[in-house]
Amino acid sequence: MTITDRMLTGAIANNPANYHGDGEWRYSIPHQALYYAKAAESDPRDQEPFFPLPSLNPDGTKRMEHAFQTFVRRRWSPSRQRELERFAERKGWSLAMELKYGGGALEDKEADEWQYVVNRELQRLAAQVRERIAQLNG
Repeated sequence: MTITDRMLTGAIANNPANYHGDGEWRYSIPHQALYYAKAAESDPRDQEPFFPLPSLNPDGTKRMEHAFQTFVRRRWSPSRQRELERFAERKGWSLAMELKYGGGALEDKEADEWQYVVNRELQRLAAQVRERIAQLNG
């Protein structure tokens, strides 16, 4: 089965990248396929050559929260930054990144700007995986 861009970006976006915890998405080299693995549920493909996929937001790193904070400081007014900081103090940065309709802090336009940044990063990570697969198929 051909790995589509949608499959690849979905796996990267939802990859906890913690094999000994929640698990991780991997690329099976002999099967040329994506699969999900975790230590608690062994998979025969774990014994074959593979490489782990990158993660948009690995478990415990708060990578996206830090990226969002940097984005806010660079793009939005000091008054809006303070509003988001106050929101994050009460409800957390992970919720601050969400649309206000879902309980988050962002207006539609702000969410669109942030989503553009997230999508660019997903595309960059997916391109890295595609390049590595191409090198393996050499």
